[in-house]
Amino acid sequence: MNAYRALLKALWRSQRRDPVGLFFSFGFAPVLVLALGVIFGNDPRPEFGGRGFLDATLPAFASLVLAMTGVLQVPVAMLTLRDTGALRRLSLTPLRRSTFIAASLTVHFVVGIAGMLTALAIGIGVFGVPMPSHVPGVLAVCLIGLSTFLAVGYALAALYPSATAATGIGNVLMILLMFTSGAFTPLAAMPSAIQQVIKYSPVRWFVEAAQHAWDGDPLAAMIMPVFLLCVVLAVAALLGRWRFQWDPAR
Repeated sequence: MNAYRALLKALWRSQRRDPVGLFFSFGFAPVLVLALGVIFGNDPRPEFGGRGFLDATLPAFASLVLAMTGVLQVPVAMLTLRDTGALRRLSLTPLRRSTFIAASLTVHFVVGIAGMLTALAIGIGVFGVPMPSHVPGVLAVCLIGLSTFLAVGYALAALYPSATAATGIGNVLMILLMFTSGAFTPLAAMPSAIQQVIKYSPVRWFVEAAQHAWDGDPLAAMIMPVFLLCVVLAVAALLGRWRFQWDPAR
């Protein structure tokens, strides 16, 4: 436990020394909610089914934190440590690898959940988005979604050859996930062919589950997207554990 706490402090200090990464993990979604809320407002519009822009898209903005953390922050952080030999040196100490992984994912989890909740709070407090009908359900979906994308980040770190590759490929994936989140254009406003493709996006599964909980829909409506997220979580975690290499690539 002492090693875990020491690692938490060290990794948090490392996170603070990377203000750009910290901004995208924590500040990007809240700033985007604030900026687009100011630009578009939240007055009811027919294209959003009589709801305001943020009423229709706020849960999708929380998904941007998932995507940013999973496809960029976790892989880049892990692979930077591996490429510099830091992970190899750690593996030569009595420290358990599982302790390091737990501490690293905890830091990313805390920063990510803070960014998600801040984005949602800005929408509610500043732009008058109604409170969720089922607050515990929304929180539970946020926890499951973030855990899923942390596992995805770990799996991607196991597949990418280097931190440079993680940055380049991660930016492309990030654009695709932002597009499929519905944060900028509600799914109902997209062409039907694109809607069919987007249904297979893990980010979209999170948004659907979060929106159902937000609207107070029956629990049955949330079961399938949450189940799919849990499947991705399990597969990604197993893949990351199986394939991740602690020694620098040669």
